[in-house]
Amino acid sequence: MKDVAKSAGVSTATVSRVLNSPDLVAPETAAKVQETIHLLGYRPNIFAQGLMTRKSRLLGIALPDIHGEFYSELLRGADSEARRLGYHLLISSEVRDAESSLISPGSGFIAGVAVMLTEPTQTLWKQVRAATLPLVVIDTDISDPDVDRVLVDNTTGTRDAVRHLLVSVMPELCFFIGGPKNNYDTQQRAKVFRASLAERMPGLAGLDEHHLHFGEYSVEWGHTRGLEILSKHRANPSVQEPIGILAANDEIAFGVMLAAADLGLTIPGDVRIIGFDDTRLASLLRPGLSTVRVPMAQVGAAAISALVDRIDEPDREATCTRLPTELIIRGTSAPNRH
Repeated sequence: MKDVAKSAGVSTATVSRVLNSPDLVAPETAAKVQETIHLLGYRPNIFAQGLMTRKSRLLGIALPDIHGEFYSELLRGADSEARRLGYHLLISSEVRDAESSLISPGSGFIAGVAVMLTEPTQTLWKQVRAATLPLVVIDTDISDPDVDRVLVDNTTGTRDAVRHLLVSVMPELCFFIGGPKNNYDTQQRAKVFRASLAERMPGLAGLDEHHLHFGEYSVEWGHTRGLEILSKHRANPSVQEPIGILAANDEIAFGVMLAAADLGLTIPGDVRIIGFDDTRLASLLRPGLSTVRVPMAQVGAAAISALVDRIDEPDREATCTRLPTELIIRGTSAPNRH
């Protein structure tokens, strides 16, 4: 900074203001300092800045995984919002472990953390609540009123998907293939699926056992369980009606599509399928996958925005941001479409 100040003919305080509060500096002076910074190749050290200002410009985000389009979209939104607000983002997938160093009290020089708890364990939840830094929880509608949280509207998206299937599929032939049974999203989607079917067939016994299936968020799981469900349907020649499947994410739906192809079943003639998330591949397949669109980039951005608000106003009331979902109808569930 001294080198920049000397070269630009200004004080080090002016250089500091240009870097941190440019609105306080005359435009001509700011432009001259910025040009000098560019010529000298000066890059502020964010750790040194934090020590001087006692305010960190680093945020953390902890996810169960960082692989796949679902998480990459969330991170894209989070990183874009962090940069817009003048912060840098650190990313960790340590939430899969019982202990996460990113959200521990001695986590280092970060201002706050957004953490996705899809399957919160008691140990991890205690760690989250014991953290002394500002915190936002993603994806889990916890009962604690003092914690900021960002959610997606699983209820509307699932209900719209089931109602769409029931237009052309008998309720007895509708099935839900979900991820892990303790996963928050799977629990919510299964609950709404069950309630929607119960409205149409209140006297049907064994709804949970025969119509709801739980496993993992993967193509392999969708293929395995899809084969089992569709094979039973195909083995009964007296049943000529199509079967409907709501998958808890697009990967499971892709697996079901593969299972239908393996069994020689047509989509959407014999099988009508709806996924969840609306990943890019859903629109590229033929037939295109009907799915419930989840605005993951907006989820990431909303989490960072809420986190910065908490950093700026540590005593404000906790907020719950619930982002909308939307049913996207494509060829896998529309009998009259190619």
